[in-house]
Amino acid sequence: MKTIIRHFIDFIVKNPYKIPSLLLIFFIAIPLPLSRGADMEGAIYKTSKKKYSAKRWLKNGESKYKRKQFEEAVKAFRKSIGSFPKNSQAWDGLGNALYCMGEYDEAIQAYDNALQISPNQPSTLVNKGIALYKKKKYEETLPLYDKAIKRNPTFSTAWYNKGISLTALARHKEALEAFDKAIAIDPSEDLSWIGKGYLLLVLEQYDSALQFFSQAAQVNPNKDWVWNNIGITMDKLGSYDDAIKAFNKAIEIKPTNAKAWHNKANTLYNMGKYNEAMKTYNKAVEIDPQIYTVLKSN
Repeated sequence: MKTIIRHFIDFIVKNPYKIPSLLLIFFIAIPLPLSRGADMEGAIYKTSKKKYSAKRWLKNGESKYKRKQFEEAVKAFRKSIGSFPKNSQAWDGLGNALYCMGEYDEAIQAYDNALQISPNQPSTLVNKGIALYKKKKYEETLPLYDKAIKRNPTFSTAWYNKGISLTALARHKEALEAFDKAIAIDPSEDLSWIGKGYLLLVLEQYDSALQFFSQAAQVNPNKDWVWNNIGITMDKLGSYDDAIKAFNKAIEIKPTNAKAWHNKANTLYNMGKYNEAMKTYNKAVEIDPQIYTVLKSN
């Protein structure tokens, strides 16, 4: 483990800002909320036993999902589908649970099955797009988001995720427009503020990025990734003490946020507090032993 950390320190000396950029949180990685599809109708009501079984397992799956018991949620959704295969809500729920397990290909297939039943369901279109994004298929996400927006122009989540994909494609002007649209639709949604802040950070417009991250923190001060990115921005601006305070806030909210520990260590290193930085890097590795595998590709 010490060898890994030593290698990391040597890398930081040569590339003092590369690692924070690589480990900057992409907010699209947050767990997907269960979409609310239409209630089960039609043929399911012809057989009361099927109706009871499908609805019971659907509710069970939703309950397991909300408790982050994703494997159990998958089992429940599949049993609901087994009782009534034409329920798009169960297929979408299955896709969400599989996504949270990192099974993106299976999730996409589940979303496809949901879309065969309800081809214009905006939430399912967006969920499939998010799964494709995780597979770095950024171009393929855009038609899905556009279709969701055409179906529901005020669906801020679709605009937000479109902005994320456009950012990944370096289509920055279009991304800014998408984030602005999401913010205009729902200013109370912190993700849209964060998304624009992230893009401005990528564009090295640090003062402007800080304004948007700060607005996100006002909307919802209990999101660890908001404070994490405020810390990164403060570090970029050379406000190291404020950066440490922001990282500490992120860690207070979520002590297992290895990236916040890592980024705090970067700032401590920039402050010349090398021994404290070393201890903090070790804490990040203790929480997530795989956090520095990114270095192998550099």
